[in-house]
Amino acid sequence: MLGDCANCNANRMCYKKGKSCVPVDQEAMLALYDEEERKIMQAAAYVEGTFYMKHTRLQETADFAKRMGYRRLGLGFCIGIRDEAALIAKYFTNEGFEVISVCCKNCGINKDDLGLTRVRPEKPFETMCNPKGQARFLNDQHVDLVISAGLCVGHDALFARACEAPVTTFAVKDRVLGNHPMAAIYAGYWRRKLGLSE
Repeated sequence: MLGDCANCNANRMCYKKGKSCVPVDQEAMLALYDEEERKIMQAAAYVEGTFYMKHTRLQETADFAKRMGYRRLGLGFCIGIRDEAALIAKYFTNEGFEVISVCCKNCGINKDDLGLTRVRPEKPFETMCNPKGQARFLNDQHVDLVISAGLCVGHDALFARACEAPVTTFAVKDRVLGNHPMAAIYAGYWRRKLGLSE
């Protein structure tokens, strides 16, 4: 049943047989994609088909950007991974791209100004994340592709929604699991703790 694909009982016929489990007008589905989006779909399929199980996500992002003819990459990252962000930027620079980066704490606005909960209330000042400010900065730089790296849940949604260029996610924030949220699904301990084990 469409809308409950995570619990599919149709043997994944959309994937295995190219058939929908519900009536779908294929022309209407194809019409959802404009010319630029079809170009993105073609580039993504090219990268998947050409580098499947050969390249890391970092390499695939560069492969995709090259296939699209992008030159200016925007990197919106969490200040907590600033060392990693420097390496990400270095990799893309080495691949021939111009990298424009902006951290989540840009503009240095105090959390108190919006009545936000502090992580460390004992400190006199705590800077809020500014995902829309990150997006605006990258929009003003006219980047071709935006790479989201390590932003908090919710902040990443605001960031992606405010970006004018396409956004791809390189990493997401998970402080407990070293920014690897799928570990909660892969690790038996976390499956049990979260009530997911059979």
